[in-house]
Amino acid sequence: MTLSIFTAMGITAKDSIPLHRLDDRTNQGFEVDKVDASTWQIEDAISLGTHRDDHYIFLLQEKGLSKVMIDFSYFILKGMSVLYILPGQVHRYVEKDITTEGWFLGVDAGLIPDAFRAVLEDSSREKQPLSLSVADMEPLVSCVQLIYTISTRETTSPVYKQASYGLLSSFAALLAGLCLGQRESVGGQPNRPILITREFRKLLLLRYKVCKSPAEYAASMNISLSYLNEAVKATTGISVSSVIQQEIMLEAKRLLYHSNCSVKEIAHELGYEDHTYFSRLFKKTVGDTPGEFRRHYRE
Repeated sequence: MTLSIFTAMGITAKDSIPLHRLDDRTNQGFEVDKVDASTWQIEDAISLGTHRDDHYIFLLQEKGLSKVMIDFSYFILKGMSVLYILPGQVHRYVEKDITTEGWFLGVDAGLIPDAFRAVLEDSSREKQPLSLSVADMEPLVSCVQLIYTISTRETTSPVYKQASYGLLSSFAALLAGLCLGQRESVGGQPNRPILITREFRKLLLLRYKVCKSPAEYAASMNISLSYLNEAVKATTGISVSSVIQQEIMLEAKRLLYHSNCSVKEIAHELGYEDHTYFSRLFKKTVGDTPGEFRRHYRE
């Protein structure tokens, strides 16, 4: 959502959920920092409050304890753990232990190969964070340490930037492998329903505010609606229309909780001209009216 959209709707910048852009801080496409209790990073992260990022965030905790909120769920990292946050997810760093040590890595989505992005985005809907053994954590940390060493060199040579990009791909591959476990091989070919569902989710994230029709998504993918429904149900257990509704209601919850937009403004932002219809749909899906949901979660 851009400022111009907010202005047209009468929504001010302070009403929106802050979006942090990676290119406002670096032109490398990534940033990496060592984190421990004696550095500013943890306290500074907590002070950011609730926000979104336009890039991936990877938190590698080598020891200690920390707590992060992502889209209304709280995740506790204990000991050797990895947690990642997808672009656009609303999150907040809640707390940390004084013994916490690890690494922070922010990466532009374009630097992560599509095959590994698909695995990470599928796995993000499952159990997080990942609790790792020393053997699993060491290669991840080694990649991040090398990226950090290379990126802090005082040189403008493009060779070093390309070296960092290669290491980022290796990091993503290693993490994707850990996420997959026994489910599928990164090097193998995912089955057809998985591929179709991934393509559908990509389209949905781009178009859910303007397109609510399952048939339109099927047409965009050049497949029948029945085939799309069959594939999505086989992969997720629910129908295409339910997945669309889930995505819309998640964004509605984000805006209700994290912004001061009115229900009418939120309805229009999500593509509903009739805000009373939106309120009825929200009630049917979530179980509370938008106002009840906002009051409940803000108490």
